[in-house]
Amino acid sequence: MVWIDPFDEIRKIQHEINRMFSSIFARPSVASEMTSSDGIWREPLIDIFEDESHVIVTAEIPGVDKEDIGLNVTEEGLEIRAEKRKEKREETEKSRRLERSYTGFYRYIELPVEVVPEKATATYRNGILEVKIPKTERKRNVEIKVQ
Repeated sequence: MVWIDPFDEIRKIQHEINRMFSSIFARPSVASEMTSSDGIWREPLIDIFEDESHVIVTAEIPGVDKEDIGLNVTEEGLEIRAEKRKEKREETEKSRRLERSYTGFYRYIELPVEVVPEKATATYRNGILEVKIPKTERKRNVEIKVQ
């Protein structure tokens, strides 16, 4: 006869919950990392601003060349993808510690208002990407007279 501890499953669930919470609080949640078969995809930190005519998104994307950044803008959202080229090292170098290994950045952002994607502009300087997208000129509220 095999003895089955009825609390085994509860302990497994508790262990899983503890593991998830410890990983959440170990680093800022907005800087989440996703593992892939090739390495780690990081989610860039962003700020979203609005002025009268534009939505402005800034994102931290350090360590990549501007040629390696891909942007896809729709009326409702912005997709940011940046892949870091692998560094070539001399065979004579011995690695003592490698903490900076990742394949790139990825994030999809829902924008607060509808925009005109064809007129978007982007600049990249010192690891900061800025995307400026004009808002649509449609009025959000239209007064209707009752007849």
